[in-house]
Amino acid sequence: MNDSHHGFPAARRTDARLRLRLSLSSAVLLSMLLTAPVGRSAEDLAVPLPPGVQAVWDVSKAYRDSTATREHICLNGLWQWQPAEAGSEQVPAGRWGWFKVPGCWPGITDYMQKDCQTVFAHPSWKTQNLGGLSAAWYQRKITVPRDWADRRIAVRAEYLNSFAVVYVDGQRAGEIRFPGGQLELTAVCRPGGTHTLSLLVIAMPLKGVMLSYSDTFGARQVRGTVERRGLCGDVYLVGTPRGARLADVKVRTSVRQWEITFEAAPRDLAADVSYTLRAQVSDNGRSVVEFTSQAFSSAELTNGRVAFTRGWKPEKLWDTHTPQNMYELRLSLVGGGGKVLDAALPERFGFREFWIEGRNFYLNGSRIFLCAVPFDNAQIGAAWATYAGAKESLERLKSFGISFVYTHNYGCEPGTHLGFAEILRAADDEGMLVSFSQPHFGQYQWKSPDADRTNGYASHAAFYVRVAENHPSVVFYSMSHNATGTEEEMNPDMIDGLQDVRNQWSGNNVKQARRAEAIVRRLDPSRSV
Repeated sequence: MNDSHHGFPAARRTDARLRLRLSLSSAVLLSMLLTAPVGRSAEDLAVPLPPGVQAVWDVSKAYRDSTATREHICLNGLWQWQPAEAGSEQVPAGRWGWFKVPGCWPGITDYMQKDCQTVFAHPSWKTQNLGGLSAAWYQRKITVPRDWADRRIAVRAEYLNSFAVVYVDGQRAGEIRFPGGQLELTAVCRPGGTHTLSLLVIAMPLKGVMLSYSDTFGARQVRGTVERRGLCGDVYLVGTPRGARLADVKVRTSVRQWEITFEAAPRDLAADVSYTLRAQVSDNGRSVVEFTSQAFSSAELTNGRVAFTRGWKPEKLWDTHTPQNMYELRLSLVGGGGKVLDAALPERFGFREFWIEGRNFYLNGSRIFLCAVPFDNAQIGAAWATYAGAKESLERLKSFGISFVYTHNYGCEPGTHLGFAEILRAADDEGMLVSFSQPHFGQYQWKSPDADRTNGYASHAAFYVRVAENHPSVVFYSMSHNATGTEEEMNPDMIDGLQDVRNQWSGNNVKQARRAEAIVRRLDPSRSV
């Protein structure tokens, strides 16, 4: 095994376990020697790794997903690591141990959460109780590709619990917040140059995250439980065009209308230029169909987005019994003279439609019965959130008749889960239908008149919609778990809820829940809530 793969196309299957966990008995990572600075011993810099365990920081050996205009390079693997104080400001010069990215810090275990990754501790903090840790330092070397001279350079962290201060060569470069994000490093990174990337990651509750936008010092003082802490999802070095470019590519399909819709959020469009979107759909590398949008300008975007729909009846549909029927979309932003300004990374999707009529569920026009259980892999630990771990769980569930799972995090506040990327990809490939949890309204403040826009719920819901939007397995969003139920919700004669008998607590929750529901429906009208 090696750490050269990150997590798109076929590479996901072979390297998923490596990307998320490190087992001493099977750690056979590609090597890169760490050279200690003059006057400082290697032991001061980082504790030596055991035989057979080596760190790989050579980006030429990392998995990369690229097009003609952009590239994502995986930074997963062993990083230098050590406990920290939440108020830390200076990158440590020594006392480094090692820990795997991605993965939550160890020391918190219960019936749901299990440790599965090894901390290679420095002697100076080897006996520290890591279960009570609220902050930690991460560090590794990065080399920016020489051919990124005309690109924006950024670091991207997915599923961050909860707040990270980013340093490059010891100098503060900016911040990334829960649930994940991207920080531009163009001004502090040189194409062809090697830099030291350091992150101070602080595990803070949702209240602290929201406070950090206005008061980072005060946010660090907020106390609360964060069960899954640290870099809990993939980390990338990202190179994108400096000018006009695409973000958040989305595909929607309709069997009832035999239509396909392509949508994206263009960035930095020039005011006096006409653009088009070009959609190329392929099947296992074979070109299937190509569509081009009408011309549009920056003034014609709706909420920063552009979409176009075309009629298409594909040769095959994604279904629970035909999960292999997947396509790949390559969406490009085309400027004047037909020049491709940006070619987005490929998106896998399945052509399918799920809908409800009365009390019946339909998938691609056929009535379908759902037998549901919760799916805990993103809560248990990194080993279970890999593609291989999730696929094995889903196969076992299917073997005794389960056709539908719901992600078991009943909210999305910091620490409730690890990354879902591999789990949803495994669900696509297994034909398992999924209800994907959205943030719980109960964890946000709704008292101000503009709370729907300013309380953070909309931006966090948008993140989780982006996680799910191109996965055919995701047919529902779950919301407001256990907070708005009727008194007779388990009574077979009253389960339809038409009598709407609620206690005062549940009744008061309904108005806020409806506001949250409306936000999610606007973000993704193609799925049931």
